[in-house]
Amino acid sequence: MFRVTAILAGLAMFVLIVEMVLKYAMSNDALAWWSPVHGLIFMAFAVATANLGFKIGWPVGRMVLTILLACIPFVAFVEERRVVREVTPLTT
Repeated sequence: MFRVTAILAGLAMFVLIVEMVLKYAMSNDALAWWSPVHGLIFMAFAVATANLGFKIGWPVGRMVLTILLACIPFVAFVEERRVVREVTPLTT
């Protein structure tokens, strides 16, 4: 669940950036509906992060940091890869 919501939140961030550029730079409200959708996706990501964090014993600060890092474009994808590598058992 974490991996899917992390990737969706990262992609949703890019659509939100496009929406903001359209709205504020071009006075175009074509994607005005996207902001609440992005908010829902991000809340699902926050819940998935907390769920994963509690299951593997992360401190609350680590969960908060993971959520905050997802607010930075591109960093969300890097953090997702790092977390998945950390929690996936080695298969050798």
